[in-house]
Amino acid sequence: MKFKFLSILAFFMIAALAPSLAKAFTIYYDNSVTGWESVGIHYWSNPSTDWPGVEIDHVDGDIWAYTFPSSPAKLDGFLFKHATKTGNEFQTADYKGVPKENHIYKGAGGSKGKVTDEGLYEGTPAPTTATVTASPRTGARFSDKITVTLTVSPQVAIYYTTDGSLPTRSDAVYSSPLTFTKTTELRTLTVMADGAEKTQSFVYTKREILPMTDGMLNSDYYQVNPNGKTGSNRTVNMKFTRHQNTNYSTRADNALSNWTEDDLICQGVARDIASAFKGKHEYPVIDSYAIYGAYDADNLYLGVQYVYEVYDEGGDGKSDNDRHRPWMMDGRIMIAFDLDPDKSFEGILANGNTIWDADGQYNVMRNGTDCIWLGNTKPGVGVPALFFPDANGKGSYDAAYCVQVSSEPYYGNADGLLPSIQHIWGQGSFGYDPEELRTNAGFVDLINEVPRDKHTFYEWKFPLSKLGVTESYIKEHGIGVMVIDTYGQGAIGATPYDPCVFDNALESYSKDPSSSKEKEDMDVFTSRHAQIGGSVSTGVEISVAEETNAPVEYYTIDGIKVSAPTHGLYIKVQGNKASKVIL
Repeated sequence: MKFKFLSILAFFMIAALAPSLAKAFTIYYDNSVTGWESVGIHYWSNPSTDWPGVEIDHVDGDIWAYTFPSSPAKLDGFLFKHATKTGNEFQTADYKGVPKENHIYKGAGGSKGKVTDEGLYEGTPAPTTATVTASPRTGARFSDKITVTLTVSPQVAIYYTTDGSLPTRSDAVYSSPLTFTKTTELRTLTVMADGAEKTQSFVYTKREILPMTDGMLNSDYYQVNPNGKTGSNRTVNMKFTRHQNTNYSTRADNALSNWTEDDLICQGVARDIASAFKGKHEYPVIDSYAIYGAYDADNLYLGVQYVYEVYDEGGDGKSDNDRHRPWMMDGRIMIAFDLDPDKSFEGILANGNTIWDADGQYNVMRNGTDCIWLGNTKPGVGVPALFFPDANGKGSYDAAYCVQVSSEPYYGNADGLLPSIQHIWGQGSFGYDPEELRTNAGFVDLINEVPRDKHTFYEWKFPLSKLGVTESYIKEHGIGVMVIDTYGQGAIGATPYDPCVFDNALESYSKDPSSSKEKEDMDVFTSRHAQIGGSVSTGVEISVAEETNAPVEYYTIDGIKVSAPTHGLYIKVQGNKASKVIL
């Protein structure tokens, strides 16, 4: 009897729930202005879609419809877009809030045109169709090949084509995963018992991966020593002021007026940190974007622009206070130097741990680094120092190898963006494949995502005597600099680009599955540093004879002789020898 009673009770509970579970919640879209060949929707919070959203059903004429798989009552917003294409011109602006059932929405067209609620839809109702889901989802890019698996609900046959043509009932029927080795538009057709049809498109693009040359990634967006710039031989008027009992701790008072484009030694991109892939709910945000350098007879001057372009898209949104800033946590900043081409060390202590770590190896340098500066994101907190290798090539806390720079403030921060920065390039969406960073695709200008004062700038003044180099040495030979972004113990990003900081970006952190394993994995750095001082060569010798006493002449790439070359790319000619150099 007990079993029978529970069964009856369960039956009535399921029956009571059934209407709410089965109830369809449909909205409509008027495509008359946007005029897309197919329409998609992207929405966020709970439930949510992965970018670039999902394709919706064509009803009749310019009318399209979407039925939510569960109640959208907790949505923060939604937008409509072209079903397969991405970019501002192929999507509407965000519509904030919860959609209204059976209402029709209209896009204004243009770049992120406004969406308006046109009221209750009274036309042809949305048909009941079978929806195909593809894994990986449409928009995925691949380097070699990609295998796509299709599922359908409710269960019906899936007719498909792979040449971009509209499928019919006479085309191939899907039975097993499909593998593509070139850019492919997969189109599907499903047919219900009552004849209701639904076509969908899934686009898979073969990407062109840019090679790393001589340990560096140079693309349209990543630039190591752009246009041959190696910093400036000048004095930078830095001024640091301590502020007790504040999070920012020490301000760099002149920072935003101290640096110009002429001082730029490395240009990175925004959103190239692990939290852009997994854990974007986390604050603060440590995302180095550009490095600036200068030197004089006494000091090496460094500036680093950090940007705020990773934010909690589905929850808190963009910070309206300072919780996103690097100085809001007791985190670490790492600067790796290459001061002597004949020296290097991994940054590992004699006990096997990396510096400042007590339980293993995290950030290991195998790129010629021979000095590491470690400091707190709150300038003046902790004991920042320069670490050099001992006689055994290991890091050490002994005073000879752990050099404290000064008891007075020598680095600090400022809120804002350098006036010379007019663009902030980064991937247009979160959760992208890290391999996209090795291409020139998917980048958009994020400069207007947040106000300029939401970004953060840091600058440092290192005495050359502490680094063990001189002005003439820097001028003649140059030194290397790399900035490493950390969160937790592990690196989550780097400027210049290094692929090691993304090798576990999509894996789960052991203490929080919503965060990235990059916070705790071992990253082995192999990319070269950006250079300050010296000259940067970008070519090979093109002749074998040489007249050592012949005068040196410089020509532009267009063959125009230059009597007094400045920074830039030139052909250097001496006798019968010519080479391409960047000065």
